[in-house]
Amino acid sequence: MAAKYEEMMKSKGFLPYNLDTLPAKFIQIAKEELGETNEVRRSTLEQLRKRILKDKKLKCPTDDKFLIQFLRARKYDVDKAMELLYNYFNLITSYPHFFEKPDKEKMDKLASSNFVNLLPFRDNDGCLVLTIKMEKWDPDDINVEVLFCLATAVVFCLEIYPASQICGVRIIFDAKNYSLKHLRRLVPRYIPLVAKALRNCLPVRFKSIHVVNEANIFHYVWSILKIALSEKIKSRIFFHGDNMEDVHKFIPKEVLTYEYAGDCTSYNIGVVKEVDKIYDRFLMMIKTFFS
Repeated sequence: MAAKYEEMMKSKGFLPYNLDTLPAKFIQIAKEELGETNEVRRSTLEQLRKRILKDKKLKCPTDDKFLIQFLRARKYDVDKAMELLYNYFNLITSYPHFFEKPDKEKMDKLASSNFVNLLPFRDNDGCLVLTIKMEKWDPDDINVEVLFCLATAVVFCLEIYPASQICGVRIIFDAKNYSLKHLRRLVPRYIPLVAKALRNCLPVRFKSIHVVNEANIFHYVWSILKIALSEKIKSRIFFHGDNMEDVHKFIPKEVLTYEYAGDCTSYNIGVVKEVDKIYDRFLMMIKTFFS
């Protein structure tokens, strides 16, 4: 079944999430949408690195692989990339209890529960498609610190695949069974953190965020969260309820799993393995930030 699905996707031109090299069409997207060329990339990396090294407050990795995320996220505007990097640095260092001693065992447990997953194929625009299922998080078993640490590590995974940095990410946020227990753990204490992360703190091109299976209790959360979001981000968040055909207007059904009336028959990529690929670098970044 899975093999037939993969054959079907390849025949239709859908590309897998784990692209180690950039197809020609993604190189063209980078040039047209981000202004990326070999010379621009080389020059701006050098400028950004020099500014970081001169800054006495900012402590972060300065290798190309780390810095290119921020330049791509801000279309090679060095000033904006520096601002984004500063915001990212401040976001993490403002919550030392989340990051200084990550609980990898608990992170793996949450990741293994399908709380967060990467779908195996990208959409027509090359966007990575990521799902978040709130019902898979039991706050009594996994605390908020582990949840946010895992989320940050998953974002860090994007540095592995340049295609995700260039084409961006689409998120399906499944609010099914979002409960008072979830609400009490997140609201109001961590709403500012979520708002900051979405607004201008993560080196990610959020193309769209799709909330599905939301009940009234989640709309209460949204009424608070939206106050702190930029108009740009708010314009990219869509609510669908249980209308999956509406979701298909944004993300092709071929890419989506059966829960969302899609064609994907096998999708457990294994976020634990993806996080394992970057975990040492992730810890190194955290250590550098707090040094």
